[in-house]
Amino acid sequence: MNSLIKNVVIVGGGSAGWMTAAMLAKQLNSSVNITLIESEEIGTIGVGEATIPPIKRFNALLGIDESEFIKFCNGSIKLAIEFENWRTQNHKYMHPFGSFATDFDYMPFPYFWLQAKLNGDKRELQEFSMAWQLASNNKFMLPSTDPKSLSYNFDYAYHFDAGLYAKFLRAFAEKLGVNRIEGKVVNVVSNSVNQHIESVTLATEQQVDGDFFVDCSGQRAILLGDTLGVEFEDWSEHLFNDRAIAVQSAHMTSISPYTRSIAHHAGWQWRIPLQTRMGNGNVYSSDYMSDDEALTTLTSAIDGPLLTEPNVIKFKTGRRTKSWQHNCIAIGLSAGFLEPLESTSLHLIQSAIMRLVRLFPDNSCSPLLQDEFNQETQKEYEHLRDFIILHYKATERNDSPYWQRCQEMDIPLSLQRKIDLFKQHGHLVAHDKELFKQDNWLAVLTGQGILPQAVAPIMAGKTQFDLTRTLDGIEKILKQRRQTV
Repeated sequence: MNSLIKNVVIVGGGSAGWMTAAMLAKQLNSSVNITLIESEEIGTIGVGEATIPPIKRFNALLGIDESEFIKFCNGSIKLAIEFENWRTQNHKYMHPFGSFATDFDYMPFPYFWLQAKLNGDKRELQEFSMAWQLASNNKFMLPSTDPKSLSYNFDYAYHFDAGLYAKFLRAFAEKLGVNRIEGKVVNVVSNSVNQHIESVTLATEQQVDGDFFVDCSGQRAILLGDTLGVEFEDWSEHLFNDRAIAVQSAHMTSISPYTRSIAHHAGWQWRIPLQTRMGNGNVYSSDYMSDDEALTTLTSAIDGPLLTEPNVIKFKTGRRTKSWQHNCIAIGLSAGFLEPLESTSLHLIQSAIMRLVRLFPDNSCSPLLQDEFNQETQKEYEHLRDFIILHYKATERNDSPYWQRCQEMDIPLSLQRKIDLFKQHGHLVAHDKELFKQDNWLAVLTGQGILPQAVAPIMAGKTQFDLTRTLDGIEKILKQRRQTV
């Protein structure tokens, strides 16, 4: 009979390390000793400031008070992402959180909207989202608790300081007994028989033993990559941005409850409003824009005075071919990287942690568990990869070599099938475990001008609905609810 794991060692802090430490401490309830090693000298990238709605569930599972969290982490509310200049220059649309309107007669609402659209209705799909109604008017309210209300189906997330979030969770985790060690890992010892990691040695010569290791060491992946030799699968063929510059600035306008993603000739810029400052960044391809030009492009678009020095980050899009190898799991950048276009960085950390909690092993680290974890992780990364590629492929821009390449590039077959299926009759297949559901895909597809050639044949039988009157009524209710806020 295999023995239970007694000592978990997390290498690396930041959001990935402390989110892992906090949740494991909460779920394992002192049955396992948890040690986190981090180095102030190395630091973290820590530019992530925008999230998506599942972060609320993660915090709630930890028992974190929302108001306390928002106050400590300099947080603000996020209802949507606004995409500017993505379809064409000077065009914009929103990807709002939650569902559009409400389903009826056993059919999702977008099928009825698509039929009306193909019949000549000029209203965009986003106009039937409560989140869009609020965000576009700089308003916020909590979703209704009444499932029959049109205010029930929208959702929200946060903008916050990722560094403060890590600090917040460190205090939380340490109260639950997590032991933090300051230090830099300089050596890793593995068992010569089963290749399991046995210990890490710090620059101070301190040795830290463990039964199970979590690699949160960032893009270097010193455990999973350097020590265990798990290879990196490069996705830059489809997602060829490889640089980001981040800088903070002072607020000059009111705080809007949405993230802005503003495309330019060689990438895009983010604007993320926190309570006391604005987060700004430029994500670009070094094949089409120099670092100097990228910095000038970024700073020239910032309204207020800069509060920090620009931080230049080099990255490669892709993932490790395995996230779990032997007795080591990678979480965060050590497992893979997808640019923050849809604010998925913290979510990938969160979902990996909850997957680990569900599949937490004994000392044997069963190969079956490893395979299940790795397969689920692969599917998740590929799903998110396809969704992000869609933004680039579904563009009408051809005003620069960068956008011409986006239009002309080959895309994964999984994404091509999804686009083809939608173009035919408006069908979209999104499985329950996938992060982005039908309405998320619809927001981007229709926002960037992709519509089906014809409505789904089943709609021919829906003759009992006066579409114009129905859409008028839904729009009226949403606007009335917005005006009461």
